[in-house]
Amino acid sequence: MVVTPVEEQPPPAADASTLEEAEHAAAAATEGEGEHKSVMPVPDELLATTEGGVVQSNESSAKVDEPVATENSDAAPAEASVDAVNGKIPPTKLIPQHPLEGITLTERTVRITGNKKQIEAAKDIIKQAMSQVLVEANGVTRTLVLNRPKQLNALSSAMITCFLRCFTAYEEDDGVKLLIVKGKGRAFCAGGDVAAVVRSINNDSWKYGAHFFRNEFLLNYIIATYSKPQVSLLTGIVMGGGAGVSIHGRFRVVTDSTVFAMPETALGLFPDIGASYFLSRLPGFYGEYVGLTGVRLDAAEMLACGLATHFVPSDRLSLLEESLKKVDTSDPFAICGIIDQYSQQPSLKEKSALNRLEIINKCFSKKTVEEIIASLEQEAPNVADEWIASAIQSMRKASPTSMKISLRSIREGRTQTVGECLRREYRMVCHVMRGDFSRDFFEGCRAILLDRDRNPKWMPPRLEEVHDEVVEKYFSKVDEKNIFPKVDDPEWEDLDLPPRRSHGRRLVPKL
Repeated sequence: MVVTPVEEQPPPAADASTLEEAEHAAAAATEGEGEHKSVMPVPDELLATTEGGVVQSNESSAKVDEPVATENSDAAPAEASVDAVNGKIPPTKLIPQHPLEGITLTERTVRITGNKKQIEAAKDIIKQAMSQVLVEANGVTRTLVLNRPKQLNALSSAMITCFLRCFTAYEEDDGVKLLIVKGKGRAFCAGGDVAAVVRSINNDSWKYGAHFFRNEFLLNYIIATYSKPQVSLLTGIVMGGGAGVSIHGRFRVVTDSTVFAMPETALGLFPDIGASYFLSRLPGFYGEYVGLTGVRLDAAEMLACGLATHFVPSDRLSLLEESLKKVDTSDPFAICGIIDQYSQQPSLKEKSALNRLEIINKCFSKKTVEEIIASLEQEAPNVADEWIASAIQSMRKASPTSMKISLRSIREGRTQTVGECLRREYRMVCHVMRGDFSRDFFEGCRAILLDRDRNPKWMPPRLEEVHDEVVEKYFSKVDEKNIFPKVDDPEWEDLDLPPRRSHGRRLVPKL
């Protein structure tokens, strides 16, 4: 059964209407209007149901019921729960609490506590979650569609929350055996909506960013350890957070239009979303090259290095998708066999840096960023390839602080599980959000995403001014007051990941 996706109209054209600003508005709502409580039904798109999957969507089902605010703040909210299909409801413990305080996803309802403005903001959150992630049900297959094409499907907090809800519920649902993830428009996903994160931090608190990345990293972990097969159809742009919801999955299908990159160092950040796990497992020191330079890879390069599992030509991708929607199995070998029927083996371009892996290994195996750049500069006169000059230029333009913490992160990832990588990266990103040792992330977002003058002023501006003791601090807990008293925060918590059977995917290069 094909289910019509919810809200198939274009998403908001401007970032001013994104979920992040709705959440900020709710958090900043004035006190004194009196606290209210309400319970509203969870939209079907946030629920994993059985017996044919998601209820067929139409205009009325896309609307969110008006929450009723009671005048008595102590009064218990009226229950508006919906009967579970087949009597099965996923356990409450699997459902993450929404980062907006006062809104909690429970079994079949959203419980809202707050004043009237907060309740109105909560309505916006649910509506946006419904429009930004579309859900299709076909037999035992569920297809999740990233639906912010005008923003290149940049991950908002609403999308992350919806993905968390779907993945946790579908894993417990015997009626779901296969997940397909794809993007609408010309991009799979261009990354997390970091511009919205920066605006919210500037207007409110670094803890908004911490909430955003905590939920995103939890989602990455669940995908990396998922017990059911996930097929990601990677059309167009795949960057940053887009890699987090796909590369950790079992099957990554690339096509003619696929472009992959981890450009975080140019923004004053570092390859996060568990990238230190999968980059460190690419052939030789190719992961250091990809992570430090932000180089763009095409489909053939992704397949060759192991980031992708299959290449399917664009004109056959829809046929593959239709075949996957007819499966009745969770057997990964059977799913792989179906994809194999449509896949081909593309050839690397002559100028691809993968054809010079021996030079990459020689240079990017050096201990420090300074030594890596010096080694590249020594090789450049002897090699006419453009990739060396481009790599040197990219590394010299990137944030010096980001370059150094990124190299160490990838190196540590070589001996860690995906969970250990994500826990460490969460500590790192919290220090970045707080601006404890550098404000380069905020400056990079200003120069690249907001003002777009593309002329960031990094501080410190040179690699030699980023000392080892500063790099070390990024890898500390935020609450280690005895070691770093200035970064102590009693409300900070380390990333708590649930126990899982798997420790992460094994990437298989096809060089």
